[in-house]
Amino acid sequence: MKNLATNAFLTGLLLLAMLSISFAQDVNPGGGLQVETVVEKEEVVIGDNGEQTTRLVPVARIVPGEEVIYTITFTNNGTEAAENVAITNPIPNHMLYVDDSAFGPGTEVSYSVDGGNSYASADELEVVDADGTVRRARADDYTHIRWVMRNDLQSGARGFARFRAVLQ
Repeated sequence: MKNLATNAFLTGLLLLAMLSISFAQDVNPGGGLQVETVVEKEEVVIGDNGEQTTRLVPVARIVPGEEVIYTITFTNNGTEAAENVAITNPIPNHMLYVDDSAFGPGTEVSYSVDGGNSYASADELEVVDADGTVRRARADDYTHIRWVMRNDLQSGARGFARFRAVLQ
């Protein structure tokens, strides 16, 4: 019975994390952008020839210590190019960002350690510990990730961003 309750709790956490990401996207207002987020995990498949390949599969359930991959897809459904496109995602509660895992073709990635109020590159971020000591921020300090497109996103064009996180 305890296992069933734990599984239900973890499934609920994952669904909550997915919902929080879906609604927290920062897109160019009025730009006609459609944004979708999927959560997947890697699965190793052994082919008929014995060769191993890895593929992404939808997450049905997750246990502490397991890694998932968030993929954010954005499409410009507008009739004109979208300028200054920025996609912002919080690191979901109970998830730890995997260091150096965020990327997106044609984007610059930055991070926040203050709840999304300010952003900087990983090597520029600092935090203040409880004792007042200032130190360089670590991946477990990040609260948000932001991807900013280097160029306009043309009408009908699509982009994506991705990061990995581990359930605590």
